Amino acid sequence: MTKPTDHYSFILSCLQSPEDEALQAQLASWLAADAAHRELYRQVRLLWEQSPHAAFFEEADAPAATARFLQLLDQTKVAAPVVPLTPARRRWWPAAAAVLLMAVAIAWWQYSRHRVQWIAKTTTGQPDSVLLADGSKIYLNKHASVKYPAAFTGKERAVQLIAGEAFFDIATNPLHPFTVVSGPAQIHVLGTSFNVKAANTTIQVYVLSGSVAVAHQQHSLRLQAGQGASCNTRTGEIKADSAAGNNQLAWRTRELQFTDTSLQAVCEALSNAYGVTMVLDPGISKERKLNANFSNKTLPDILETLTALYDYQFEQLNDTIYVHLPVKR
Repeated sequence: MTKPTDHYSFILSCLQSPEDEALQAQLASWLAADAAHRELYRQVRLLWEQSPHAAFFEEADAPAATARFLQLLDQTKVAAPVVPLTPARRRWWPAAAAVLLMAVAIAWWQYSRHRVQWIAKTTTGQPDSVLLADGSKIYLNKHASVKYPAAFTGKERAVQLIAGEAFFDIATNPLHPFTVVSGPAQIHVLGTSFNVKAANTTIQVYVLSGSVAVAHQQHSLRLQAGQGASCNTRTGEIKADSAAGNNQLAWRTRELQFTDTSLQAVCEALSNAYGVTMVLDPGISKERKLNANFSNKTLPDILETLTALYDYQFEQLNDTIYVHLPVKR
């Protein structure tokens, strides 16, 4: 019989996950392809089923146990007739099963080291959050999507922002740097909190605490707390964003601060914070400025304030708000 090291991890995976329909379908196809596959699977499954009964080898030397197990498999004949176990073989069988127990554990551990189980999280009409295995937390805005591993097993921790906007609060671990991958761009951090928004061909980053490095191919820009940047995923250009500020976090904090801010910029901030589209009448002056702070206010509350200040009319149709000039009488 061929030594089963080529297919061993695959068979163990199938035995370990009988509920995995995709994996079981692969197994069925693999078994149908070759009689040798079926014989190998039969023997490994038999030993797998026997292994829980042999516990006295728990302290055995693992490498030695593995070597003995493989040697035993080498000595096994593929078409060997089934014969009753002699008393001597009955004594040998628990030992072989025990060896398998160790071999299975070792093989499964090696297999698991290289297998990363990714989990996807997508929001629709409501924000949500994800707690990662290392204690880091991801807050997702509406219509955002991320992928993250069930456990971090390598030297680096990495997650993917597939679409939308998310705020990352990363647990400090200098030995295992953290990376957010968004399209072709990467944000490298050690321990910090920052916001990332992916829209069309632009990725916006704003750092609340600590520092990060935004990278795209040969371009890279380091950001400190209070700084922001945008990355063009088409050209790879990364530019500092001097207009970036805490208002970019308002979708989560509901804290908005405007200082000599144009109504155009106010509407952009409200659009981002509350997930609406605001359309200004072309006749509205862009020179008028707003100085105001809003803390934990609803959008209707803010629009009521703006109506009082500007005498403009705000008309909401579904997720779009139209800003009209006052009606002349």
